[in-house]
Amino acid sequence: MTLAEFFDWDPGGDQRYELIEGVPYAMTYPKRSHGIIAANLVRRIAEALDARPPCHVVSEAGILSPTRNDTYYQADLAVTCQPHQADRPETPEPLLIVEVLSPSTENHDRKLKLADYRKIPSVREILFVDQERPYCELHRRLGDRWLVDLILDLEARIELESLGAELSVAWIYANVTFAEPDQSTPL
Repeated sequence: MTLAEFFDWDPGGDQRYELIEGVPYAMTYPKRSHGIIAANLVRRIAEALDARPPCHVVSEAGILSPTRNDTYYQADLAVTCQPHQADRPETPEPLLIVEVLSPSTENHDRKLKLADYRKIPSVREILFVDQERPYCELHRRLGDRWLVDLILDLEARIELESLGAELSVAWIYANVTFAEPDQSTPL
């Protein structure tokens, strides 16, 4: 399937799809914690962008592969400073891409999407946020290299240089309850 065919395709229902190498893949329905984390991030990032129009945060952001013309990803969030165009399904020139990781998507997000996201010239930062435990992973472009910061403490803050903003990890996880770790399984 081409991108044009994918954008014209209507499978019916409310299922979301990504196009990977010409094949549409259904996306799993997110857990409630995923939705809470994404909403918390949208709110905090939108507040940080209030003074920077036309910059805006996009939920369920369409991201085109920079190396393939038959691949279209659905990121949880992205920030662009390009004006909104109603007829464009993709998010043009994303600065920041955020993926909320779940057990069913983590492998796909890390092994497939991350490599492509890093090749998008406008992308300055990629943030992975785990939905099951306090864990944030920030990938930041430094010239032609990428630096990765792991943030594991709820009291920590994440500096998003691409936005000139700082996020509290506690804000990201506000109203999320984590499952108790299984003490019967040895580490």
